[in-house]
Amino acid sequence: MNVDGRTIASESHARELVRVNRALATFTRATEALVHASDEQQLLNDICRIMVEAGGYLFAWVGYVQHDDERSVWPVARYGDDKGYISRARVNWNELSERGRGPTGEAIRTGKVQLAYTGDSQHFAPWREEALRCGFQSSLSLPLLVEGRVIGVLHLYSRSATPYDQDELHLMEHLCRNIAYGIDMQRMQFERHRAERELKESEGRYRSLVELSPDAIVVHTQGIIIFSNSAANGLFGVTASQPLVGRRLLDLVHPDDVSLADQRLNLDEASGAVEERLVRLDGSYFAAEVTSAPIIFHGVHARQVVIRDITERKQVHAQLVQTAKLATLGEMAAGMAHELSQPTNIMRMAAESALMMLERGKADTAYLVKQFSLIASQTGRMAEIIDHIRIFSRKDTGEVETFDARRSLSLAAELLTPQLQAADVALDCRLPEQSCLVQGRPVQLEQVIINLLSNATDAVKSARAAEPGRKGKVILEARRIAPDSLLVTVTDNGTGIGGQDLDRIFEPFFTTKEVGSGTGLGLSVSFGIINSMGGKLEARNMPDQGAQFRISLPLTQGQAAALAVAAARPVPGEDEDGGHLPGHHVLLVDDEVQATETMAAYLTEMGYKISTAHSGKSALARFEEDPADLVMTDIRMPDGDGEELIRALRALDPDLPIVVVTGHMGATETLAATTNAKSIILLKKPISLPQMVETLEKLISYS
Repeated sequence: MNVDGRTIASESHARELVRVNRALATFTRATEALVHASDEQQLLNDICRIMVEAGGYLFAWVGYVQHDDERSVWPVARYGDDKGYISRARVNWNELSERGRGPTGEAIRTGKVQLAYTGDSQHFAPWREEALRCGFQSSLSLPLLVEGRVIGVLHLYSRSATPYDQDELHLMEHLCRNIAYGIDMQRMQFERHRAERELKESEGRYRSLVELSPDAIVVHTQGIIIFSNSAANGLFGVTASQPLVGRRLLDLVHPDDVSLADQRLNLDEASGAVEERLVRLDGSYFAAEVTSAPIIFHGVHARQVVIRDITERKQVHAQLVQTAKLATLGEMAAGMAHELSQPTNIMRMAAESALMMLERGKADTAYLVKQFSLIASQTGRMAEIIDHIRIFSRKDTGEVETFDARRSLSLAAELLTPQLQAADVALDCRLPEQSCLVQGRPVQLEQVIINLLSNATDAVKSARAAEPGRKGKVILEARRIAPDSLLVTVTDNGTGIGGQDLDRIFEPFFTTKEVGSGTGLGLSVSFGIINSMGGKLEARNMPDQGAQFRISLPLTQGQAAALAVAAARPVPGEDEDGGHLPGHHVLLVDDEVQATETMAAYLTEMGYKISTAHSGKSALARFEEDPADLVMTDIRMPDGDGEELIRALRALDPDLPIVVVTGHMGATETLAATTNAKSIILLKKPISLPQMVETLEKLISYS
């Protein structure tokens, strides 16, 4: 049959038109699949199906690049009948492997489209026989590039040896870029959904854990509370009308601590535990240990604050401090007995000597003045010792204050000196001349030093038992090691600390002393006291012999406020000629008759009018009959004690000057607060009669 050139051209044009329409239809349907795909796998499955159904290819598959030892290509989606071809192909992208130098491996390594003809391509040799059996005359490998790297390849197999023209290749390349973009979008969407799911799950777990936490937890952003757990609501006394959410975090801080809390409010890093005074919604205060750290809450940068009420812990610590203090006093009892027996002995000998001289008529005025002065001075010495022990033994409930550490060190050394002397241990004190102001409680620092000196004495005694004739020595030294730091050391030449004990020495109830010789609380309590002062207590063995305890304390900034002293002002209670102010009526109240008579005789001699009573009730009756200008009373008495008397007197005369004379510390600590007392002065027994007169005159002058 004769066919002219126009017929052939027409048929060729028709075939070309069919090919173009098929390519456009494939591109259109693939683009629709990109838009409607719900996940990455669905997208890949739809693309492979469209390539076969709309594109006319025999088989299509997508392989993802693996970074294993073989550099394999793993089929993740396929469509069409490949008669098991892909399962047997074992394609990889290793250039050193024969199966890695094919069209797939080349497309992965170069990132370029690879067109291969099954019959004559030298790189198709490993798969030629199998491909021809399946009817694959040509293949097209299209790399999928995501963020500049090839993640996989789309493979198309055709029954035609010449299935593509240049325009169709460009269209397929463009389609692969769209597919790669779609894969990237699906992955981003998957990551976003995963992150949202994990965030939701994380917040759910966070809420569950936080609600189960026994500690109070609040979350704030820019200082405004956005979440509080049940423990926080209970701790701060939340009500329906007074929630924590929406409240300023600083509103929960004690006014005196607000400035420091504000500095820690929005730190970028986690903060360690700090002690703060916080305020409940009812206005009451409590001590708390506070830690905070940055978190993401509901997708917002926030800060989590964990609050632990340490009121009970502080009370237990205070009890331990008191227990250790009393244990220390018990260990010091022998030394104190010796220290008190010395002035008692002197007083007794002076009194008996004076009595003997009086009986024999040989006691002239000068001799009696000398003996009585000696008795008075020794009484003063005893009063100082007793007062110091009394202050040291009382439970310390005072507020933290600024004080001179030198005084606490000096007092501790004075109190322990008799004990060291009795043990024949030399104490070398090296204290600075300038003041060393620190924050804390003076008696507690004194307690720490007493404990360290006592332990050092025991260590020296143990060393001397093993080496008779050895000279014992303890050094107490304090010095500034920086403008803002004080170093206190207690060094001995004793036995030292065993290596296995050095790491445990500050544990509660751990002691190296014999059974019955120590409580194991001293060093543990001392460690807690120094830590509460912002300092550090450490122990080490000395190179030559013995041990050293090192206390580092932060010094307060600036100098203590100077006290205003009116040196030119006359002493209260004196007139212009320097004489006493006589004639005032004083009511003396004490159940010790001899004490009352002695004070009455002295004050009468000084020109005062005196009334006496020996119980609270009789004193009140006498005052009502004949009101006094001033009342001086003991506290502990039968038939109405001093506190009851003071309340009754205040009801009669709110401004009445009162002097309280007592030997019991702590009895009058809350007296002023409970009685609205004014003009009350405390004198501690044993009292000095001249000091008593001076006190009376001060009160009378200012009343």
